[in-house]
Amino acid sequence: MENIQYADELVREFLVFRGFTKTLQAFEAELSTDVGKGFQVEKILDLIFSVYIPQFQAEKLVGLLYFFKECFSSPSETLLFATLSKLEVSILRYYVVHAIKSGRKDKVVQLYGICGHDLIQRGQDWAPWFGIPYLKNPSLEPQFRVYFSKEWFDTLCLMVPISFYLDSPSSL
Repeated sequence: MENIQYADELVREFLVFRGFTKTLQAFEAELSTDVGKGFQVEKILDLIFSVYIPQFQAEKLVGLLYFFKECFSSPSETLLFATLSKLEVSILRYYVVHAIKSGRKDKVVQLYGICGHDLIQRGQDWAPWFGIPYLKNPSLEPQFRVYFSKEWFDTLCLMVPISFYLDSPSSL
C-alpha cells in the first residue's frame, strides 16, 4: 500500500515538473475511480454492498471480482485465490438474492449473461441457480432458503471483511 502511494506521488511530481497539467488532471481523475481502491477494505466493501449490488451494476461487480482474482492468480497465492473464489461465489449469490427480493429477475438474467458461462464451468453448484429467476417463490425452495435469510447475509457481511483483512496484500 505504501509503495503504491509512493509511486503515485512520484508520478505526480514528474507530471508537475514537466508541466503536464492536463495529464495530471487526467491522472487525478483516474485515481478517483481506482477499481482496487488502494486495497482499502472498507471502501471496497462499500463499493460492493452500497453501490454495485443495490444499483444492480452487475458488469462492474463482476469486473471488480475478476480484477481481484487476477491480482492474486500467481501459483504462490493459491490459498488467497481459493478464498477469493469462495467470496466471489457468495457475493454473486447475494446479488442474485437481492435482485430477486427487489423484484428484478431481469437483473439476474443480465448477470448470467455476463458471467454465466464462467459460473457453470466452475461448478460450485450453480446449475440450480440458473433456474431461480423462473421460480414463483425461490425463498421457499429448500436449496435457496438459507440464502434468503437475514442470518446468511449477516454472516456474509462478517466474513467478507475478515477474509479481505487476512488475505490483503499488506498482510502478506
